[in-house]
Amino acid sequence: MTDFIKNTTYKVTFTLQEIKQLVVDNIEESQNGELSLSNCKMYEIYHSSLINFYKKNKNSKPTMVDKLAYIILLSYPKHIIENLNDFSEIKLFDTDTDNSDFIHKEELSFNFEEVEFERYDCICSYEKLKTIYIVENKYSGICLQVGSECITKHNLLSHEEKKKFKETKELLKEKRKEIKDNKPFGYYKEEKRRKKEEKEIQKLQKEKEKEEKEIQKKIKTGNFKICYNCCINIVCIKNGNLCICNKCKNAEYDFLCRDIKRHEINECENCNNKFIDLKQKDPYLCKKCKIQNKIMKCCMFLCQILMVVDINEKKIYCDDCEKCLMKCIDCKKDFIQNKSESRCQYCQHNYENKLLIKNCVACSEEIIIKETELWRKYCSECYKDIQNIIKNPPKCKCGIDMVEKTIKKEGINKGRKGLGCTKFPNGCNEFKML
Repeated sequence: MTDFIKNTTYKVTFTLQEIKQLVVDNIEESQNGELSLSNCKMYEIYHSSLINFYKKNKNSKPTMVDKLAYIILLSYPKHIIENLNDFSEIKLFDTDTDNSDFIHKEELSFNFEEVEFERYDCICSYEKLKTIYIVENKYSGICLQVGSECITKHNLLSHEEKKKFKETKELLKEKRKEIKDNKPFGYYKEEKRRKKEEKEIQKLQKEKEKEEKEIQKKIKTGNFKICYNCCINIVCIKNGNLCICNKCKNAEYDFLCRDIKRHEINECENCNNKFIDLKQKDPYLCKKCKIQNKIMKCCMFLCQILMVVDINEKKIYCDDCEKCLMKCIDCKKDFIQNKSESRCQYCQHNYENKLLIKNCVACSEEIIIKETELWRKYCSECYKDIQNIIKNPPKCKCGIDMVEKTIKKEGINKGRKGLGCTKFPNGCNEFKML
């Protein structure tokens, strides 16, 4: 296969399927009579049919290589052309006659400086060649004139076939590399595809960012806004126009006219865009702003101020209430400062009455105790449950009722009650924390 991708390859601009019928229609005329290919010294008469074919089917002109390939095809018998499947089956001007469809018959050399010789053209249409080779098609006996440059060529190949051979060569190269690098089959092909997709994504992203920058630049001037209907196109509102783009106007013109009569042109509380909607007493947002914002009341008790906030916000205060807010130094919760207090009402009460908040060691619930009751470890409920357990203690592994014990060792559990074996330290040493 690599033999077809040499520098000595004819690169034609037509495929065999495209040209075959034209060749079959002209073979008989080109091989018989006084103006046959064997008697011809100039091939313009045969090139004309190819030129007409290109005008009708390709809107271009054939190259010299196309003309050469066409004349070569005309030199073969009709049945060979009809059964020909690919250009690669044609064997051109090889010095080894066993590997060629053509026999070298004669070589003619001319010196134009000494004598004015009769014009001899190559089948590709070169004029006044110094060296001409006469070759004979061994299947038909037709003789052709070929220039010294063309005689060195070995193959005919269309652009499509050349591309196909090149791709096959690349695939073979990649396969060898995959085997060498111990990669799975198709690894490098997939890598190329992935990189290509990444480049396309990056390109689209850059274009999108560029467009967004241009839009933001226009919006900053104050003369443009985003269309409230499609939320994509920008609209000039310099003269107080309705903030809707021409595309949406054209698509929904009748609908807009009807709505303008029934409703009013209102203004969004967030972006100040003008849009058509049913008139409401309460503030409202346009279609675009509703996606990311909402209108809510200040969370401070008795405050009625409405605000435009993020749609995910749950608790927020207005600017006036925000100034009065302060974090309690004890519980860290927000509260409104009335005087010079640094604690919320709840924490201030505990502070004035010397009350402390502590967690029950059994259930972890908060309990309020006095400063003199630091020894307390349990809430009331848990303490009652423990007393009931102590009155009716379970049996240990020794089979004896367990007794109440208090932890005296320094640590977080000091003072906490538990049940232990009565034969300590000679018993089973079982202990249960209460």
